[in-house]
Amino acid sequence: MVPTRDGPDTSSAAADELGTAEVFAALARSLAELGAMRPTLEQLVTCAVDLVPCDWAAVAAADHLGSHPARHSAGTDEDLMQTVAEIAGSIGTSPGWDAFKRGTVEYSRDLTTEGRYGSYPSEMVARTPIRSVLSFGLRLRDKPLGVLTFYGHVPDAFDECAQTRAALLAEHATIAIDAATAAYRAETLRAALETNRSIGAAIGILVERHKVSPEQAFDLLRVVSQRSNRRLADLADELVRTGHVSAAEHVPASEHLPASDQQGAG
Repeated sequence: MVPTRDGPDTSSAAADELGTAEVFAALARSLAELGAMRPTLEQLVTCAVDLVPCDWAAVAAADHLGSHPARHSAGTDEDLMQTVAEIAGSIGTSPGWDAFKRGTVEYSRDLTTEGRYGSYPSEMVARTPIRSVLSFGLRLRDKPLGVLTFYGHVPDAFDECAQTRAALLAEHATIAIDAATAAYRAETLRAALETNRSIGAAIGILVERHKVSPEQAFDLLRVVSQRSNRRLADLADELVRTGHVSAAEHVPASEHLPASDQQGAG
């Protein structure tokens, strides 16, 4: 049937669809504004509880999964999600692991009767209140970005509508995690460049001050770092900012340099 233009469709279904679209549009804007990885992941799992809905949710941003929790992850119940991670990690399989590895959607409708994933179902039933699991492997340009998982405390917790909303949230999560990953890498690179500049400048100061080679100046800075139990980058930054780092920095270079280098330290 061709839609008429007499006025907006005010049916309950249309209103629900419009409301859902507005919610996801607002979520997309919110995620774009967050930028940083941790707030992005926390926002995703928090919204999942009401949007899908689900009882618990967890997300991990990673290019591989192992026996330890992903560095970038978030869950609505940290203690419960830690238990879930321990179970999956010790067994080496779960809906989340398979979804991540294959880039697929994995739905375990009832863990009490589930025959896949090794001993994962029985362990989950014995150690957690979770009875159904819905996982989405997050990929972009065929590159694994992470996994988003929804949990229910009853079997068949996710009907067709819930699965559709979960899939839509997974698409938002993919785009948001990709953007946050790019921002994280850019910030890491910026920090590395800043650190390298500080270390380079500090070496230049020591070369001029002690009349040593750049290699000897770096060794001097490294030894002071070890003796003072401070990061080399922090010492370099302090030297550049203040002109000194500590009493140790004022000791003649010959006392810091390895014996093989002392000949050129004067």
